[in-house]
Formats: sequence, C-alpha cells, structure tokens
Amino acid sequence: MFYKDVNGKGEVFSTATVLLLHGFPTTSYDWVKMWPILTQSFSRVIAVDFLGFGFSDKTIGANYTIMNQADHVSTLLKAIGVKNVHILSHDYGDSIAQELLARQNEGVSLFQIESACLLNGGMFKETNFPRPIQKLLGDSPAIGRLISKISNRYLFSFGLSQVFGAKTQPTEEDMYDFWCSYCIRQGYLNSADLLQYIKERSTYNLRWRYALAQSQVPVHVIYGPSDPVNPRPFIDFYREMVPNGSIDVLEESIGHYPQWEDSNTVSQLYIKFINIVLK
Repeated sequence: MFYKDVNGKGEVFSTATVLLLHGFPTTSYDWVKMWPILTQSFSRVIAVDFLGFGFSDKTIGANYTIMNQADHVSTLLKAIGVKNVHILSHDYGDSIAQELLARQNEGVSLFQIESACLLNGGMFKETNFPRPIQKLLGDSPAIGRLISKISNRYLFSFGLSQVFGAKTQPTEEDMYDFWCSYCIRQGYLNSADLLQYIKERSTYNLRWRYALAQSQVPVHVIYGPSDPVNPRPFIDFYREMVPNGSIDVLEESIGHYPQWEDSNTVSQLYIKFINIVLK
C-alpha cells in the first residue's frame, strides 16, 4: 500500500494526526489542494492509496472489498505506530471510514478514531445513485473487465466531469493528472473489481448506517449539494439517521469533489470542526 506520512507543523493541533481516505476512481492526490493547511495545522498527516488505486499494488481479479481495505488501513496504522487518528474521508473512503467506526463501536479496532469527517459519498444506500457506467462495470466483473480495456482519457474525463459542479470543473491539466494516476500499472483494468463496493453498500447498509448513528466520537459531514451521485435528499436523510452528527452544506455550485472544487472553504470548515472536537 502506497502512503504518505509526514510530520506537520502542528500550529493548530500540536498532537493530532489526520488520516486521509480518498474516493473512487481517484487517489490520495485528491487532497493536494488541502495538503498545505493540513500539514501546517496537524502534527502528522497520513494519506493512503487504497489497494488497486494509484501507486498501490494492483492485481486483476483481486478481492478489493471494503472489509479488506479497512483491514489494510488498520494494519498499516499499526505498522507505523499510529494509535489515534482523526479521519477525513471522501466517497469510497467514506465506506471504509464507516467500517472502521463500526469496528471501534464493537471494541475490535486496532487504533482509536477521535473524530470522523466525511465528504460527499454513498453513506446511505437510499440516497446514493451510482453513475450508469459504474453500474455497468460493477454488475458483471467479467463484462466490466472487457469494457475497461477500451477505456481512454477522453471517456474517463467525460465521466468524471459529470460529478463536478458546472462552475467548478477541473482544468484540462487537472483531469490529465487524474487520468494518469488512474492508469498507473494499468489500473483502469481494475475498475470492475473495485466497483464491487457498490454491492457492499447494499449488503452492509444497516451496519454502516449504525456506525455513524451509534458513534461515540464526533461525526461531521461537509457536503457539496450539486452532486448527481448523492443529491440533496441526502441532507435530510443524514440529519434523521445521525441526529448527533453535524453537517456543513457548501454553496449550491459545489459538486461531488468538494475538497477539489472549494478546497479553501472545506479546509476552514474542517479546522473549525476539529477545534470543536478538541475543546
């Protein structure tokens, strides 16, 4: 598993570690715009590429389940001596954060989660609407692998651009960076295997919902409302399902990648949340 582990300046949180969990189909590079303020504010910042993504190992047909990814994250933190973290997650990473919270609620976690802040993601099956191509690739891994072989930069860019806000689209250079990170070690061939998490969200819907609802640590959401994957009904559903949780709703123009589309606001809101947690 590829990861970055840096000692921050800790100017705001002198003893706090933040763990960054990225989304699909991208990588830890998603956090690059927030990286300066996170490394300035926290004493330690850890960002991973989940197995099958970015610079991490990739094997066609591997069992890339959320459960296994949570195992790998836990093993990594134990190996590098991390005992306490604040989790900041997005999309695919939200499901992994939920599973890690569920384990903590059950008393079987290898480390202590001190808070969880989740950005746009499929936290609840009822308010999550995967894109058609995701369904197509995920419904049949064998067919999905055939389709993945014809993937190219332009199809990738078109699909990914659909989940960003109309006014907050990545630049052509940004999109090329996303594409390159997607292609490392022919990673695009793994898409169908990685997308099995969509089925897992149905299988573990109640487990992961209760992971948030029953969490003994503060749970917060920073949400971009112009998100076709997790549209506005998410807001009320989250408030109903997680009454002890909190939420910040961003400007209407912000879509599925708030940490990229409005990194300054997301950074400020996240620092505000952690300040409340550590009071």
